[in-house]
Amino acid sequence: MGQIFVKAILITLALLAFAIPGFILKKLNLSGDSAKTTLSNLLLFVCQPALMINSFAVFTQNDYATLNAVGRARIAANFGITATIATVAMLVIFGVCKLIFVRYKDRQSADIYTFIAMFSNCGFLGIPFVKIFTDNDVLAVMYVAVFNIVFIFLIWTLGVFLLTHDRKNISFKKIVLNPSIIASAVGLLLFFVPQINFFMADACKELQTVPQSLAAMVAPVSMILVGIGLAELPLKTLFCTRGVYGAGALRLILSPILAFAIALAFRAMCSGFVGSSPVATDYIFLAPVIALAMSPASTVVAMSEHYGLKNDFATAAVITDTLLSVITVPLVMIAMLELWAVIF
Repeated sequence: MGQIFVKAILITLALLAFAIPGFILKKLNLSGDSAKTTLSNLLLFVCQPALMINSFAVFTQNDYATLNAVGRARIAANFGITATIATVAMLVIFGVCKLIFVRYKDRQSADIYTFIAMFSNCGFLGIPFVKIFTDNDVLAVMYVAVFNIVFIFLIWTLGVFLLTHDRKNISFKKIVLNPSIIASAVGLLLFFVPQINFFMADACKELQTVPQSLAAMVAPVSMILVGIGLAELPLKTLFCTRGVYGAGALRLILSPILAFAIALAFRAMCSGFVGSSPVATDYIFLAPVIALAMSPASTVVAMSEHYGLKNDFATAAVITDTLLSVITVPLVMIAMLELWAVIF
């Protein structure tokens, strides 16, 4: 567990390091006024869709053989369980936050707190954590990718409403035509119909570099964007803004606890169905817990910029609570994994 603790800290610090170039560029006046908008659109409409395709359609030959051995039907059923847990957990978190802030007078701030509590940095941090805990088990990693599908759908519906308070920004057409939703559908299609997965064809292996390279840009682009925002804020705003630590408590402590309780309930209900053999089995249930234990989604900064919202609190919360996650994520994850092992 000591090695896992050190790895967890290093991954979180690596995430923060990506913010440094953006900070320096802004301080040296080398990023123009449109830089944040450009980076936001690149992240939301290019890099995130590539991440989903890469998660479901691009594999090593050994991982591909493992998936074929398990069978698509069984994997699809497991995906359904993970997606259900993720949906229930995030909606429960939403409901609990609404109860917490029912008498809160500043509705905009309350909704941003709720956004931060619901949406974690699951794409960059969740997948590496699962890779560490499972020795890069391909199925366990894919369960976190399934969580990301639920994440994408909810962040472009409920998340958009929490930020903008305008239902006009949410429509069936916008959801269906959202690049991340389209990419998720394409990735799942290529996975469940391997005959058309050209990324895995020997003659087209070179094409794998396209989704792989763009997916690898998610972390750098998102945190460079945060770094630019950080350079625009005084330290007082960053560390002394009212509510930043409360938002951190919701994101880093309350959310994973609620997700863990829901995962326990589903594990008890599905014990006869999933069996108990491979290590990946537990991650059918634990993937949402791990994803929801991560630091706040830096996407909140990109989405605020995309919708033209000037909100220093979002940037302050992402930076401050990501720093706090260096301590909370390893402790929370080790405690929950140990407790899970004792119960099951």
